[in-house]
Amino acid sequence: MNGINGVNGILRCLRPRLCPKTSPGLLRHLSSSLSSAVPSAGGAGGDGTGGDGYFNVASEFYRKANEGTGSRTYMETLKERQGVLESEIFSIAGGPFNLNSRAQLSKVIHGSGPTQSVSKDSLDAMAGGGNPLAGKVLKYREITSQIKRVEQSENRKAERRIRSSNLASKAAEGENGVTTGRDPLVLIDSSAYIFRSYYAMPPLHRSDGTPTGAVLGFCNMLNKLVMERLLRGERPRLVMVFDCGGKNFRHELYSEYKGNRPPCPVDLIPQFELIKDMASAYGVQRILAEGYEADDVIATLASRGVERGVNVNVVSSDKDLMQLVDDGGEGRGSCVLIDPMKQKRVGVEQVVEKWGVTPDKLGDVLALAGDTADNVPGVKGIGPKIASGLINEYGGLEELLERTDEVKQNKRREALQGSIETARLSRQLVELVRDVPTDKIEGMDNLEVEELRMEELDEDRLLNFYQEMGFRDIRRRMKNMFEGSVNGQPGVGSSVSNYVRKRRGGGGDGDGKEGEGGGGDAQKFDDVPF
Repeated sequence: MNGINGVNGILRCLRPRLCPKTSPGLLRHLSSSLSSAVPSAGGAGGDGTGGDGYFNVASEFYRKANEGTGSRTYMETLKERQGVLESEIFSIAGGPFNLNSRAQLSKVIHGSGPTQSVSKDSLDAMAGGGNPLAGKVLKYREITSQIKRVEQSENRKAERRIRSSNLASKAAEGENGVTTGRDPLVLIDSSAYIFRSYYAMPPLHRSDGTPTGAVLGFCNMLNKLVMERLLRGERPRLVMVFDCGGKNFRHELYSEYKGNRPPCPVDLIPQFELIKDMASAYGVQRILAEGYEADDVIATLASRGVERGVNVNVVSSDKDLMQLVDDGGEGRGSCVLIDPMKQKRVGVEQVVEKWGVTPDKLGDVLALAGDTADNVPGVKGIGPKIASGLINEYGGLEELLERTDEVKQNKRREALQGSIETARLSRQLVELVRDVPTDKIEGMDNLEVEELRMEELDEDRLLNFYQEMGFRDIRRRMKNMFEGSVNGQPGVGSSVSNYVRKRRGGGGDGDGKEGEGGGGDAQKFDDVPF
Protein backbone atom coordinates (compact mmCIF):
# COMPACT_ATOMS: atom_id res chain seq x y z
CA MET A 1 0.00 0.00 0.00
CA ASN A 2 1.42 3.36 -1.00
CA GLY A 3 2.25 5.39 2.13
CA ILE A 4 0.52 8.64 1.14
CA ASN A 5 -2.54 6.91 -0.29
CA GLY A 6 -2.70 4.73 2.84
CA VAL A 7 -2.75 7.71 5.17
CA ASN A 8 -5.29 9.53 3.04
CA GLY A 9 -7.40 6.39 3.08
CA ILE A 10 -7.29 6.28 6.85
CA LEU A 11 -8.21 9.95 7.01
CA ARG A 12 -11.17 9.47 4.67
CA CYS A 13 -12.42 6.39 6.53
CA LEU A 14 -11.93 7.71 10.03
CA ARG A 15 -12.66 11.42 9.78
CA PRO A 16 -16.43 10.89 10.30
CA ARG A 17 -15.64 8.97 13.50
CA LEU A 18 -13.25 11.50 14.99
CA CYS A 19 -14.21 13.87 17.73
CA PRO A 20 -15.85 17.10 16.55
CA LYS A 21 -13.11 18.95 18.43
CA THR A 22 -10.25 17.29 16.55
CA SER A 23 -8.50 20.24 14.92
CA PRO A 24 -7.22 20.33 11.31
CA GLY A 25 -3.75 20.98 12.71
CA LEU A 26 -3.87 17.78 14.76
CA LEU A 27 -5.10 15.86 11.72
CA ARG A 28 -2.18 17.17 9.65
CA HIS A 29 0.27 16.28 12.42
CA LEU A 30 -1.16 12.79 12.81
CA SER A 31 -1.19 12.29 9.06
CA SER A 32 2.50 13.20 8.89
CA SER A 33 3.44 11.05 11.87
CA LEU A 34 1.55 8.05 10.52
CA SER A 35 2.84 8.27 6.95
CA SER A 36 6.05 6.42 7.78
CA ALA A 37 4.17 3.67 9.59
CA VAL A 38 1.62 2.85 6.92
CA PRO A 39 3.93 1.15 4.36
CA SER A 40 5.06 -1.39 6.95
CA ALA A 41 1.53 -2.02 8.11
CA GLY A 42 -0.23 -2.94 4.91
CA GLY A 43 0.06 -5.71 2.39
CA ALA A 44 2.02 -8.91 2.52
CA GLY A 45 5.40 -8.61 4.17
CA GLY A 46 5.58 -5.37 6.16
CA ASP A 47 5.31 -6.29 9.79
CA GLY A 48 3.88 -9.70 9.02
CA THR A 49 0.29 -8.79 9.80
CA GLY A 50 -0.92 -8.35 6.23
CA GLY A 51 -4.18 -6.42 6.08
CA ASP A 52 -4.34 -6.35 9.88
CA GLY A 53 -1.60 -3.73 9.80
CA TYR A 54 -3.95 -1.23 8.15
CA PHE A 55 -6.46 -1.74 10.94
CA ASN A 56 -3.73 -1.40 13.59
CA VAL A 57 -2.61 1.92 12.14
CA ALA A 58 -6.23 3.04 11.90
CA SER A 59 -6.81 2.04 15.53
CA GLU A 60 -3.74 3.98 16.62
CA PHE A 61 -5.03 6.97 14.67
CA TYR A 62 -8.38 6.67 16.43
CA ARG A 63 -6.69 6.51 19.80
CA LYS A 64 -4.38 9.49 19.27
CA ALA A 65 -7.00 11.65 17.60
CA ASN A 66 -9.53 11.17 20.38
CA GLU A 67 -7.17 11.34 23.35
CA GLY A 68 -7.68 14.38 25.53
CA THR A 69 -10.26 16.06 23.28
CA GLY A 70 -12.98 15.92 25.90
CA SER A 71 -15.43 14.40 23.41
CA ARG A 72 -15.13 10.62 23.24
CA THR A 73 -12.59 8.11 24.41
CA TYR A 74 -10.82 5.52 22.32
CA MET A 75 -13.02 2.82 23.89
CA GLU A 76 -16.17 4.76 23.04
CA THR A 77 -15.00 5.10 19.46
CA LEU A 78 -14.36 1.37 19.21
CA LYS A 79 -17.73 0.51 20.69
CA GLU A 80 -19.45 2.92 18.34
CA ARG A 81 -17.75 1.26 15.38
CA GLN A 82 -18.71 -2.14 16.77
CA GLY A 83 -22.34 -1.01 16.95
CA VAL A 84 -22.27 0.26 13.37
CA LEU A 85 -20.86 -3.04 12.12
CA GLU A 86 -23.41 -4.99 14.13
CA SER A 87 -26.25 -3.00 12.53
CA GLU A 88 -24.79 -3.52 9.05
CA ILE A 89 -24.47 -7.29 9.67
CA PHE A 90 -28.05 -7.58 10.92
CA SER A 91 -29.26 -5.56 7.94
CA ILE A 92 -27.54 -7.91 5.46
CA ALA A 93 -28.74 -10.99 7.41
CA GLY A 94 -32.33 -9.78 7.47
CA GLY A 95 -32.56 -9.53 11.24
CA PRO A 96 -30.68 -9.79 14.53
CA PHE A 97 -29.00 -12.98 15.76
CA ASN A 98 -26.32 -13.98 18.27
CA LEU A 99 -23.00 -13.10 16.62
CA ASN A 100 -21.17 -15.16 19.25
CA SER A 101 -23.14 -18.31 18.42
CA ARG A 102 -21.32 -20.53 15.93
CA ALA A 103 -24.53 -22.33 15.00
CA GLN A 104 -26.52 -19.14 14.35
CA LEU A 105 -23.69 -17.51 12.41
CA SER A 106 -23.30 -20.66 10.30
CA LYS A 107 -26.99 -20.66 9.51
CA VAL A 108 -26.93 -17.02 8.44
CA ILE A 109 -23.82 -17.40 6.27
CA HIS A 110 -24.15 -20.95 4.95
CA GLY A 111 -27.92 -21.40 5.09
CA SER A 112 -29.87 -24.21 6.74
CA GLY A 113 -28.32 -27.63 7.23
CA PRO A 114 -25.44 -28.94 9.35
CA THR A 115 -23.34 -26.34 11.16
CA GLN A 116 -20.34 -25.43 9.02
CA SER A 117 -17.07 -23.72 9.82
CA VAL A 118 -17.11 -20.02 10.59
CA SER A 119 -13.40 -19.84 11.43
CA LYS A 120 -11.23 -16.93 10.37
CA ASP A 121 -9.80 -18.92 7.46
CA SER A 122 -13.29 -19.83 6.21
CA LEU A 123 -14.56 -16.28 6.50
CA ASP A 124 -11.38 -14.97 4.86
CA ALA A 125 -11.97 -17.25 1.90
CA MET A 126 -15.61 -16.19 1.63
CA ALA A 127 -14.75 -12.51 1.94
CA GLY A 128 -12.14 -12.94 -0.78
CA GLY A 129 -14.87 -14.45 -2.95
CA GLY A 130 -17.00 -11.33 -2.58
CA ASN A 131 -19.21 -12.24 0.39
CA PRO A 132 -19.80 -8.87 2.17
CA LEU A 133 -21.29 -10.48 5.27
CA ALA A 134 -18.17 -12.59 5.91
CA GLY A 135 -15.96 -9.52 5.60
CA LYS A 136 -18.04 -7.52 8.07
CA VAL A 137 -18.13 -10.40 10.57
CA LEU A 138 -14.32 -10.54 10.43
CA LYS A 139 -14.10 -6.79 11.12
CA TYR A 140 -16.64 -7.14 13.93
CA ARG A 141 -14.55 -9.88 15.56
CA GLU A 142 -11.41 -7.81 15.20
CA ILE A 143 -12.95 -4.78 16.87
CA THR A 144 -14.45 -6.96 19.61
CA SER A 145 -10.99 -8.41 20.30
CA GLN A 146 -9.55 -4.91 20.33
CA ILE A 147 -12.17 -3.79 22.86
CA LYS A 148 -11.27 -6.74 25.08
CA ARG A 149 -7.56 -5.91 24.86
CA VAL A 150 -8.18 -2.26 25.71
CA GLU A 151 -10.35 -3.24 28.69
CA GLN A 152 -7.64 -5.59 29.98
CA SER A 153 -4.97 -2.95 29.44
CA GLU A 154 -7.00 -0.32 31.28
CA ASN A 155 -7.59 -2.73 34.16
CA ARG A 156 -3.86 -3.37 34.43
CA LYS A 157 -3.14 0.36 34.35
CA ALA A 158 -5.68 0.96 37.10
CA GLU A 159 -4.07 -1.73 39.26
CA ARG A 160 -0.63 -0.26 38.70
CA ARG A 161 -1.89 3.18 39.68
CA ILE A 162 -3.24 1.73 42.92
CA ARG A 163 0.10 0.03 43.62
CA SER A 164 1.95 3.23 42.73
CA SER A 165 -0.28 5.22 45.08
CA ASN A 166 0.38 2.72 47.86
CA LEU A 167 4.11 2.93 47.26
CA ALA A 168 3.97 6.73 47.35
CA SER A 169 2.12 6.61 50.66
CA LYS A 170 4.70 4.24 52.11
CA ALA A 171 7.49 6.44 50.85
CA ALA A 172 5.95 9.43 52.60
CA GLU A 173 5.71 7.41 55.79
CA GLY A 174 9.22 5.95 55.39
CA GLU A 175 7.91 2.38 55.22
CA ASN A 176 9.45 -0.67 53.55
CA GLY A 177 12.65 1.18 52.81
CA VAL A 178 11.00 3.11 49.99
CA THR A 179 13.31 6.07 50.32
CA THR A 180 15.58 8.19 48.20
CA GLY A 181 18.36 5.67 48.77
CA ARG A 182 16.29 2.79 47.43
CA ASP A 183 15.12 4.83 44.44
CA PRO A 184 18.30 6.10 42.80
CA LEU A 185 18.39 8.36 39.79
CA VAL A 186 19.67 6.22 36.90
CA LEU A 187 21.52 8.16 34.20
CA ILE A 188 22.16 6.12 31.05
CA ASP A 189 25.13 7.16 28.93
CA SER A 190 23.08 6.44 25.83
CA SER A 191 25.50 7.57 23.14
CA ALA A 192 28.19 5.26 24.51
CA TYR A 193 25.86 2.32 25.11
CA ILE A 194 24.54 2.49 21.55
CA PHE A 195 28.02 1.53 20.33
CA ARG A 196 28.40 -1.16 22.99
CA SER A 197 25.05 -2.64 22.06
CA TYR A 198 25.87 -2.46 18.35
CA TYR A 199 29.04 -4.51 18.71
CA ALA A 200 27.51 -6.94 21.22
CA MET A 201 24.43 -7.85 19.18
CA PRO A 202 24.21 -9.81 15.92
CA PRO A 203 23.41 -7.83 12.74
CA LEU A 204 19.60 -7.70 12.79
CA HIS A 205 17.26 -5.97 10.33
CA ARG A 206 13.54 -5.40 10.11
CA SER A 207 11.60 -6.30 6.98
CA ASP A 208 12.36 -3.04 5.13
CA GLY A 209 16.11 -3.58 5.61
CA THR A 210 16.60 -1.06 8.42
CA PRO A 211 19.25 -2.32 10.88
CA THR A 212 17.92 -2.84 14.42
CA GLY A 213 20.51 -4.84 16.39
CA ALA A 214 21.62 -1.97 18.64
CA VAL A 215 17.97 -1.02 19.24
CA LEU A 216 17.15 -4.52 20.42
CA GLY A 217 20.16 -4.60 22.73
CA PHE A 218 19.01 -1.33 24.27
CA CYS A 219 15.46 -2.67 24.73
CA ASN A 220 16.81 -5.72 26.52
CA MET A 221 18.83 -3.57 28.90
CA LEU A 222 15.87 -1.32 29.71
CA ASN A 223 13.61 -4.30 30.30
CA LYS A 224 16.03 -5.67 32.85
CA LEU A 225 16.57 -2.27 34.43
CA VAL A 226 12.99 -1.15 34.94
CA MET A 227 10.30 -3.49 33.62
CA GLU A 228 9.67 -5.25 36.92
CA ARG A 229 9.19 -1.90 38.63
CA LEU A 230 6.95 -0.59 35.83
CA LEU A 231 4.74 -3.65 36.19
CA ARG A 232 4.41 -2.88 39.90
CA GLY A 233 3.07 0.56 39.02
CA GLU A 234 6.25 2.45 39.85
CA ARG A 235 7.77 5.27 37.83
CA PRO A 236 11.54 4.77 38.17
CA ARG A 237 13.94 7.67 38.24
CA LEU A 238 15.66 7.05 34.93
CA VAL A 239 16.69 9.23 31.99
CA MET A 240 18.71 8.68 28.83
CA VAL A 241 21.47 11.20 28.10
CA PHE A 242 22.69 11.75 24.54
CA ASP A 243 25.52 13.58 22.82
CA CYS A 244 24.28 16.61 20.92
CA GLY A 245 26.49 15.77 17.94
CA GLY A 246 29.00 17.98 16.20
CA LYS A 247 31.90 19.83 17.78
CA ASN A 248 31.97 21.29 21.27
CA PHE A 249 34.17 23.54 23.38
CA ARG A 250 36.86 20.86 23.66
CA HIS A 251 37.46 21.04 19.91
CA GLU A 252 38.08 24.76 20.35
CA LEU A 253 40.72 23.96 22.95
CA TYR A 254 42.31 21.23 20.83
CA SER A 255 41.31 20.81 17.19
CA GLU A 256 42.52 17.19 17.15
CA TYR A 257 40.24 16.15 20.00
CA LYS A 258 38.73 12.76 19.08
CA GLY A 259 40.28 13.25 15.67
CA ASN A 260 41.57 9.68 15.45
CA ARG A 261 38.18 8.00 15.72
CA PRO A 262 36.96 5.98 12.72
CA PRO A 263 33.68 6.94 11.04
CA CYS A 264 30.48 5.64 12.60
CA PRO A 265 29.44 2.28 11.06
CA VAL A 266 27.00 2.90 8.23
CA ASP A 267 24.41 0.47 9.59
CA LEU A 268 24.51 2.10 13.04
CA ILE A 269 23.70 5.62 11.85
CA PRO A 270 19.94 5.07 11.30
CA GLN A 271 19.65 3.38 14.69
CA PHE A 272 20.35 6.56 16.65
CA GLU A 273 16.93 8.00 15.79
CA LEU A 274 15.27 4.64 16.37
CA ILE A 275 16.75 4.51 19.87
CA LYS A 276 15.34 7.96 20.56
CA ASP A 277 11.96 6.63 19.40
CA MET A 278 12.51 3.70 21.74
CA ALA A 279 13.00 6.11 24.64
CA SER A 280 9.63 7.67 23.87
CA ALA A 281 8.00 4.23 23.66
CA TYR A 282 9.28 3.38 27.15
CA GLY A 283 8.36 6.82 28.50
CA VAL A 284 11.97 7.84 29.20
CA GLN A 285 13.10 11.46 28.98
CA ARG A 286 15.89 12.16 26.49
CA ILE A 287 18.32 14.79 27.71
CA LEU A 288 21.16 16.57 25.89
CA ALA A 289 22.85 19.95 25.78
CA GLU A 290 24.04 21.81 22.70
CA GLY A 291 27.78 22.42 22.76
CA TYR A 292 28.41 19.78 25.44
CA GLU A 293 29.01 16.05 25.51
CA ALA A 294 26.76 13.52 27.19
CA ASP A 295 29.44 13.12 29.87
CA ASP A 296 29.06 16.79 30.84
CA VAL A 297 25.28 16.53 31.10
CA ILE A 298 25.61 13.37 33.18
CA ALA A 299 28.18 15.10 35.41
CA THR A 300 25.84 18.06 35.90
CA LEU A 301 22.79 15.95 36.73
CA ALA A 302 24.80 13.62 38.97
CA SER A 303 26.35 16.53 40.88
CA ARG A 304 22.97 18.18 41.39
CA GLY A 305 21.48 14.90 42.55
CA VAL A 306 24.26 14.19 45.04
CA GLU A 307 24.01 17.72 46.44
CA ARG A 308 20.25 17.26 46.92
CA GLY A 309 20.56 13.92 48.68
CA VAL A 310 19.66 11.74 45.71
CA ASN A 311 21.68 8.59 45.14
CA VAL A 312 22.83 8.39 41.51
CA ASN A 313 23.66 5.36 39.37
CA VAL A 314 25.42 6.12 36.08
CA VAL A 315 25.07 3.29 33.55
CA SER A 316 28.35 3.52 31.67
CA SER A 317 31.78 1.96 31.41
CA ASP A 318 33.44 5.26 30.47
CA LYS A 319 36.51 5.80 32.62
CA ASP A 320 36.07 9.59 32.47
CA LEU A 321 32.78 9.26 34.36
CA MET A 322 34.56 7.47 37.21
CA GLN A 323 35.53 10.98 38.31
CA LEU A 324 31.94 11.33 39.53
CA VAL A 325 32.04 8.38 41.93
CA ASP A 326 31.21 9.55 45.43
CA ASP A 327 30.47 7.66 48.67
CA GLY A 328 28.14 10.44 49.78
CA GLY A 329 27.75 11.60 53.32
CA GLU A 330 25.41 13.29 55.74
CA GLY A 331 22.75 15.07 53.72
CA ARG A 332 24.42 14.13 50.45
CA GLY A 333 23.65 11.37 48.00
CA SER A 334 26.15 8.90 46.58
CA CYS A 335 27.19 8.24 42.99
CA VAL A 336 28.32 4.91 41.53
CA LEU A 337 28.89 3.65 38.01
CA ILE A 338 27.20 0.54 36.69
CA ASP A 339 29.27 -1.17 34.00
CA PRO A 340 26.56 -2.65 31.74
CA MET A 341 28.88 -5.10 30.03
CA LYS A 342 30.77 -6.49 33.04
CA GLN A 343 27.77 -6.34 35.40
CA LYS A 344 29.78 -4.51 38.04
CA ARG A 345 29.16 -1.60 40.34
CA VAL A 346 32.07 0.82 40.43
CA GLY A 347 32.41 2.69 43.70
CA VAL A 348 35.31 4.54 45.30
CA GLU A 349 37.01 1.29 46.29
CA GLN A 350 36.91 -0.03 42.72
CA VAL A 351 38.28 3.25 41.32
CA VAL A 352 41.22 3.17 43.73
CA GLU A 353 41.84 -0.49 42.92
CA LYS A 354 41.92 0.16 39.18
CA TRP A 355 43.63 3.56 39.00
CA GLY A 356 45.54 3.86 42.26
CA VAL A 357 43.89 7.18 43.17
CA THR A 358 40.57 8.39 44.53
CA PRO A 359 37.96 9.67 42.03
CA ASP A 360 38.75 13.33 42.76
CA LYS A 361 42.33 12.74 41.54
CA LEU A 362 41.44 10.58 38.55
CA GLY A 363 41.33 13.57 36.18
CA ASP A 364 44.96 14.34 37.02
CA VAL A 365 45.99 10.77 36.22
CA LEU A 366 44.08 10.79 32.92
CA ALA A 367 45.68 14.10 31.97
CA LEU A 368 49.18 12.69 32.44
CA ALA A 369 48.48 9.30 30.85
CA GLY A 370 46.47 10.67 27.94
CA ASP A 371 43.67 8.83 26.17
CA THR A 372 44.05 7.31 22.73
CA ALA A 373 40.27 6.84 22.38
CA ASP A 374 39.62 10.59 22.67
CA ASN A 375 43.03 11.60 21.28
CA VAL A 376 43.97 13.36 24.50
CA PRO A 377 47.78 13.85 24.18
CA GLY A 378 48.93 13.48 27.79
CA VAL A 379 52.65 13.28 28.55
CA LYS A 380 54.66 10.95 26.34
CA GLY A 381 56.15 8.05 28.29
CA ILE A 382 53.82 8.45 31.27
CA GLY A 383 51.28 5.63 31.65
CA PRO A 384 48.46 5.23 34.18
CA LYS A 385 50.60 3.44 36.77
CA ILE A 386 53.40 6.00 36.73
CA ALA A 387 50.86 8.82 36.61
CA SER A 388 49.04 7.60 39.73
CA GLY A 389 52.33 7.23 41.56
CA LEU A 390 53.32 10.82 40.72
CA ILE A 391 49.92 12.23 41.69
CA ASN A 392 49.98 10.40 45.02
CA GLU A 393 53.53 11.58 45.67
CA TYR A 394 53.00 15.25 44.80
CA GLY A 395 49.32 15.61 45.71
CA GLY A 396 47.96 16.75 42.34
CA LEU A 397 48.79 17.70 38.77
CA GLU A 398 49.49 21.38 39.36
CA GLU A 399 51.71 20.60 42.34
CA LEU A 400 53.64 18.12 40.21
CA LEU A 401 54.06 20.54 37.28
CA GLU A 402 55.36 23.24 39.63
CA ARG A 403 57.94 20.83 41.11
CA THR A 404 59.11 18.86 38.07
CA ASP A 405 62.73 19.56 38.98
CA GLU A 406 62.24 17.30 42.03
CA VAL A 407 61.37 14.24 39.91
CA LYS A 408 64.33 11.87 40.23
CA GLN A 409 64.09 9.82 37.04
CA ASN A 410 65.80 11.78 34.25
CA LYS A 411 63.58 10.71 31.34
CA ARG A 412 60.44 11.19 33.36
CA ARG A 413 61.55 14.63 34.54
CA GLU A 414 62.48 15.69 31.00
CA ALA A 415 59.18 14.41 29.62
CA LEU A 416 57.24 16.39 32.21
CA GLN A 417 59.24 19.57 31.78
CA GLY A 418 58.79 19.41 28.01
CA SER A 419 55.03 18.84 28.22
CA ILE A 420 53.81 21.18 30.94
CA GLU A 421 51.36 23.04 28.69
CA THR A 422 50.28 19.80 27.03
CA ALA A 423 49.53 18.31 30.44
CA ARG A 424 47.44 21.34 31.40
CA LEU A 425 45.59 21.17 28.08
CA SER A 426 44.93 17.48 28.62
CA ARG A 427 43.57 18.25 32.08
CA GLN A 428 41.08 20.66 30.54
CA LEU A 429 40.03 18.06 28.00
CA VAL A 430 39.31 15.32 30.56
CA GLU A 431 37.64 17.64 33.07
CA LEU A 432 33.89 17.04 33.32
CA VAL A 433 31.65 20.10 33.27
CA ARG A 434 29.45 19.82 36.36
CA ASP A 435 27.51 23.04 35.89
CA VAL A 436 26.10 23.01 32.37
CA PRO A 437 23.69 26.00 32.27
CA THR A 438 20.08 24.97 32.76
CA ASP A 439 18.99 26.89 29.64
CA LYS A 440 21.38 24.76 27.56
CA ILE A 441 19.92 21.44 28.72
CA GLU A 442 17.12 20.09 26.53
CA GLY A 443 14.57 17.54 27.71
CA MET A 444 14.34 18.49 31.39
CA ASP A 445 10.88 20.05 30.91
CA ASN A 446 11.60 22.54 33.71
CA LEU A 447 11.89 19.69 36.23
CA GLU A 448 14.38 19.55 39.07
CA VAL A 449 16.79 16.63 39.03
CA GLU A 450 14.94 14.84 41.84
CA GLU A 451 11.71 15.07 39.83
CA LEU A 452 13.03 13.20 36.78
CA ARG A 453 11.01 10.01 36.35
CA MET A 454 9.76 7.70 33.63
CA GLU A 455 6.17 7.97 32.49
CA GLU A 456 3.61 5.40 33.53
CA LEU A 457 3.95 2.19 31.49
CA ASP A 458 1.94 2.41 28.26
CA GLU A 459 1.64 -1.18 27.09
CA ASP A 460 0.13 -0.40 23.70
CA ARG A 461 2.75 2.20 22.87
CA LEU A 462 5.57 -0.16 23.75
CA LEU A 463 4.10 -3.16 21.94
CA ASN A 464 3.47 -1.01 18.86
CA PHE A 465 7.12 0.03 18.89
CA TYR A 466 8.22 -3.61 19.05
CA GLN A 467 5.95 -4.37 16.12
CA GLU A 468 7.32 -1.45 14.12
CA MET A 469 10.84 -2.72 14.74
CA GLY A 470 9.91 -6.28 13.77
CA PHE A 471 10.76 -7.59 17.25
CA ARG A 472 8.17 -10.36 17.15
CA ASP A 473 9.60 -12.55 19.88
CA ILE A 474 10.15 -9.79 22.42
CA ARG A 475 6.68 -8.40 21.61
CA ARG A 476 5.04 -11.77 22.22
CA ARG A 477 6.92 -12.35 25.46
CA MET A 478 6.29 -8.88 26.83
CA LYS A 479 2.61 -9.06 25.85
CA ASN A 480 2.33 -12.32 27.78
CA MET A 481 4.12 -10.71 30.71
CA PHE A 482 1.75 -7.72 30.68
CA GLU A 483 -1.30 -10.00 30.62
CA GLY A 484 0.21 -12.16 33.36
CA SER A 485 0.34 -9.16 35.71
CA VAL A 486 -3.47 -8.80 35.79
CA ASN A 487 -4.96 -8.92 39.30
CA GLY A 488 -1.48 -8.68 40.79
CA GLN A 489 -0.67 -12.33 40.10
CA PRO A 490 2.65 -13.46 41.57
CA GLY A 491 5.67 -14.15 39.46
CA VAL A 492 6.25 -10.71 37.97
CA GLY A 493 9.85 -10.66 39.13
CA SER A 494 10.54 -14.19 37.97
CA SER A 495 8.92 -13.39 34.62
CA VAL A 496 11.43 -10.60 34.03
CA SER A 497 14.32 -12.80 35.14
CA ASN A 498 13.18 -15.60 32.86
CA TYR A 499 12.80 -13.11 30.02
CA VAL A 500 16.39 -11.93 30.45
CA ARG A 501 17.76 -15.45 30.68
CA LYS A 502 15.96 -16.40 27.48
CA ARG A 503 17.54 -13.40 25.77
CA ARG A 504 20.89 -15.17 25.93
CA GLY A 505 21.81 -17.80 23.45
CA GLY A 506 22.00 -17.67 19.71
CA GLY A 507 19.82 -16.15 17.10
CA GLY A 508 18.36 -12.72 16.81
CA ASP A 509 15.08 -10.91 16.52
CA GLY A 510 15.02 -9.48 13.08
CA ASP A 511 11.69 -9.87 11.32
CA GLY A 512 10.59 -13.48 11.45
CA LYS A 513 13.43 -14.71 13.70
CA GLU A 514 13.14 -16.04 17.21
CA GLY A 515 15.28 -15.59 20.30
CA GLU A 516 16.62 -12.07 20.38
CA GLY A 517 19.45 -12.79 22.76
CA GLY A 518 22.80 -13.71 21.38
CA GLY A 519 25.83 -11.72 20.50
CA GLY A 520 27.73 -11.33 23.75
CA ASP A 521 26.52 -10.31 27.19
CA ALA A 522 24.75 -7.03 26.50
CA GLN A 523 21.71 -8.22 28.43
CA LYS A 524 23.27 -9.75 31.54
CA PHE A 525 22.14 -7.70 34.52
CA ASP A 526 20.93 -10.39 36.92
CA ASP A 527 23.41 -9.72 39.70
CA VAL A 528 23.59 -5.94 39.46
CA PRO A 529 21.35 -4.05 41.89
CA PHE A 530 20.23 -0.94 40.05
